[in-house]
Amino acid sequence: MEAIRLEQESSSTTAQQDEKRFNIDVLRAEENVGGLIEALGSSDDLTRQRAALALGDLGGTEAAGPLIRALGDPLTAVREAAADSLVLLSDAAVGPLIELVEHPEAAKKHEKSTAAEGPATVTGPGGGTWEIETGGDLRRVYAAAVLGEIGDPAAVGPLVRALHDENSDLRCQAAGALAKFGREAVEPLARLLADPDPEVRIVAAGVLGETEEASATEPLIGALRDGNPDVRGAAAGALVRIGDTAVDQLIGATEDADRNVRLYAAGALKYIGNPRAIDTLQKLARNGDAEERSVAEDAVEKIRMVRGGAAPEPSAPTSR
Repeated sequence: MEAIRLEQESSSTTAQQDEKRFNIDVLRAEENVGGLIEALGSSDDLTRQRAALALGDLGGTEAAGPLIRALGDPLTAVREAAADSLVLLSDAAVGPLIELVEHPEAAKKHEKSTAAEGPATVTGPGGGTWEIETGGDLRRVYAAAVLGEIGDPAAVGPLVRALHDENSDLRCQAAGALAKFGREAVEPLARLLADPDPEVRIVAAGVLGETEEASATEPLIGALRDGNPDVRGAAAGALVRIGDTAVDQLIGATEDADRNVRLYAAGALKYIGNPRAIDTLQKLARNGDAEERSVAEDAVEKIRMVRGGAAPEPSAPTSR
């Protein structure tokens, strides 16, 4: 009986320990980073979420690892709070986040030392689901997104390499993150337009358009010559997103020796809608084949309808 009583007391003590309550307001006021890190392991969802948010305001290097671990939390609100706080930690978080994106095995260091009681399904960005035991994949997806928000140039190379990762959700987040780097991402993305994998070329073209950088125009016009029609389409769509800053080079591309380039350039000019392209498009309609004529005439009609009339008359030369 004594053994049973001791076992019951032991079980009761363990339960009390498991049910430990954390006063996040007090921990925040005391700037108790260690206590907030401990609170990330609470069984209470709101406690974990509030602790993660507080660590963004108070934590430094020591908070980065625990917050990265929280990116695999079963609750979306906790994961989002941890991601927001990692953005606030900025420099202290960049190194571990890059390591996580580049090396899948690095996720193991962020797993809890105690085994989970059972598998728990979590839903991450893009609607993908993972078992909690493989939360490393989920953490890597969030890591890519956080790196995009922090904006440290050191992350550009790792994020570009992540576009080859076997995890499709990581590839998606890496692409979105790269777009936020703007000009800094153009050159490494342009190099990917020569990648042997057409899927990588398609993604690279799309992200180049999202940067909205004029310096992306030339490599994208080059991609209009790609042997894969989906890559050509992605490049044309990207040029449309770049908009008016791409118009002059697209006008020149309507006279390219490659028919695909002429067709896609005309299509892009149609959707950009700048009246300066009308004369060039009319020339393509006169000199091109039946498909080029159709595309060019359609583009002229669309530009006139949207912008209201023909291209502006050139200014009279100034007499001297």
